[in-house]
Order: sequence, then C-alpha cells, then structure tokens
Amino acid sequence: MASTATRAGEPATGTAEPRRPAPTARGGTTCNVSAGLERSLTQVARAILRLEVPQGALEDGESIDRAGYWLLVRLSGPSPVRLSGLAETVDLDLSTVSRQMRDLVACGLVVKVPDPQDGRASLLSLSDRGRAVLEAVSEARRLALAEAVADWSDDERNGLAAGLLRLEAGLHHAREHPSRGPQAGDERT
Repeated sequence: MASTATRAGEPATGTAEPRRPAPTARGGTTCNVSAGLERSLTQVARAILRLEVPQGALEDGESIDRAGYWLLVRLSGPSPVRLSGLAETVDLDLSTVSRQMRDLVACGLVVKVPDPQDGRASLLSLSDRGRAVLEAVSEARRLALAEAVADWSDDERNGLAAGLLRLEAGLHHAREHPSRGPQAGDERT
C-alpha cells in the first residue's frame, strides 16, 4: 500500500490533495511565509491602530480621530497635495477623504488653498496648529512605543526598525509588481 504524504498535524486520509505552489519571491526562488509571521504582523498592526490620539495633545474643543491623525501624517511633507493625490496615497475613496479633510480644515489643522495650476482644484497642507498637534500626538505615540520596547537592547530596537523598513519596501514592491499566481486553467503537477 502506498503511503500518502500529509502536512504536519493532519491525519492521512488516503487521498492526496494537490498542493498549491508556494509563492515565489523576486528571482523565482520559493519563499515560505509562515502563518505565524502573518498573524503576528496583523496583531502588531492592530495594536498600533488601537493607540488612541491622546486628548491631552489637543486644545479644548479640538478633536481628531485615528483616521484624521493618519491624514495629518500624510500631509506633513514639504509640499501641499491635492485631495485626489491624498486619497490615492491613503488608499481611500475620494469622498471619504474629502469628508475627513473638511473636518480637519474646519478645526484649523489643515489649510486649503486654490491650486494655482488649476483653479478648480485645491491644495492641502498642515497649518501651524496642525503641525503642533501632529508633533504632540506623534510624541505620545513614540513614548508608548518606547515603553513597549524599554527592555530591548539598542541592537534589538535597531534591528526591528531596519527589518520593518525592509518589509515595507518589499510589500510596496509586491504591490507594484504582483507575481503571477496560479491562474484558472493552469495545470498543477
């Protein structure tokens, strides 16, 4: 009787299921990304997203949610941006970003001026108050991160930072240049 190969932890069923080809990395080498890594990254991302905007960083009457914070981060560059460009950068619908920008402009954190190249469009940038709020919120988040890694060595903290930057670059490349995965009608061997 022929033995049936099984995946670790699965009982032999007597029938072999075709295995999906492993994803390939640049250069065609097989890469196996563990479910544990994916799960860990998801948990870290959720923990970061749960970091609240500290209300102590805001003046009375000001409020900003996490989505607003991320938009302020995106607007913190040296050049003003169009609303359409901002929506594309944050991967959100134009109407959603427009609504959020309206609120940020209304509370004085964002400045909206006509685009000199196209009078129908506007350019968005941080106001001085927006920069101050962004810096206060960012500092509070940095303190939370510093507390989370307080017992790590400098090498561990630097290694994490370098690894995350490398991962981000790889994810950006994968998104911009998706590999051809199995297609309908492909034969599996």
